[in-house]
Amino acid sequence: MIVKVGKKEWDIKDCSYAERRELHKLNAKVWWDGKMDVEAYYEVLEKVGMIAGLGENDFKDMDMPEVDGVLQAVFLEYLGIEPAKKDSGG
Repeated sequence: MIVKVGKKEWDIKDCSYAERRELHKLNAKVWWDGKMDVEAYYEVLEKVGMIAGLGENDFKDMDMPEVDGVLQAVFLEYLGIEPAKKDSGG
């Protein structure tokens, strides 16, 4: 499976139904009680990286916010969620 983030394409492993359900469950914990649980959010991102087969070598020369952006994009792809469109202001 290919996920494009910025100008780079990432070749990631497919995600099974069971893995998607697990990610969905973990994501529900992020927003439990209407506020963001940062620890739960990073647990989701770590799980996404493991499922995708992405690791330290894939992210060399990237800063942590960039890594988070890649993992977030993969997460959205796995769950079939469309990222929010940015308003162009016109």
